[in-house]
Amino acid sequence: MKSVILAAATVATALTFSGSAQASSPDAWKEFNAEVEKKCTDAAKDLFRKPQVAVDPVGSEKFGLAVVFGRVKQGKGRAAAICVVDKKTGVVEIGTEMSNDIIRVRKPKDDDKDDAADDKNGGQAGGD
Repeated sequence: MKSVILAAATVATALTFSGSAQASSPDAWKEFNAEVEKKCTDAAKDLFRKPQVAVDPVGSEKFGLAVVFGRVKQGKGRAAAICVVDKKTGVVEIGTEMSNDIIRVRKPKDDDKDDAADDKNGGQAGGD
């Protein structure tokens, strides 16, 4: 199991540092990263109740990269998925959800309220 996690971390590191492209300006990076966040959030709506996105600020030469995480829609628990956005075409792809047996997904402190609401509502957060 540790080898799977190590392999995933190695791939993510390689993608991040394999010739990262230079943005034309800081504003261009902000705009593209906002686009990556929106596209990855939309792509993950079927996997997670309230998808949260951690965008790699630079990505790779060809792709915007992000990790999408949250409480899974089907069942209990948290998971994460890798999301890539092609920098030229804007096409988004998302991997399958990876649960805690593959990658450790920690609960951000601001999710405590959502978890309490889920527990009271039998696993269904209000407003989702």
